[in-house]
Amino acid sequence: MATGVSVAALPLWNEGLRFWEGLVHECREQIQAINGVLTRCGRTADEQVECSADEDLHLARRQYPSTTIDVQIRFEDWGPVLQVLITGLQRAGFRFFPEELEVPLARESDGNLVAVFDEGRSLSPRELASYLTQHFRRCFPGIALPCSDAALA
Repeated sequence: MATGVSVAALPLWNEGLRFWEGLVHECREQIQAINGVLTRCGRTADEQVECSADEDLHLARRQYPSTTIDVQIRFEDWGPVLQVLITGLQRAGFRFFPEELEVPLARESDGNLVAVFDEGRSLSPRELASYLTQHFRRCFPGIALPCSDAALA
């Protein structure tokens, strides 16, 4: 008899996947808005921010100063968790301090699934996407990048 854990039996499996899909959607929307501003400021496509998602979410600006954000979702026995790695280079050989985060997903009292960030702050997919995409501000110091309303709350 097999002793493996059924994927559907993991706590918050379906909710975690919906949160992940929402996060990917919100990151794409926010990166599209950032690239729209960059285009209006005369920046070419190779100077803009890339967004790709399959099993992982990958956000990157490759030119200096660069920023790369990689996000993965894992399903632990107790529930889903997001692994986030934020890296970048000011110039060749001069790195920004990397930021590594483990962001568990949990159900709030209202039943919604949220990312539990920092000292217990609950973030929706839109708010977490805003947090992540605002790291690209360091790539464009002279340009005011858009910020979703969620980031202002």
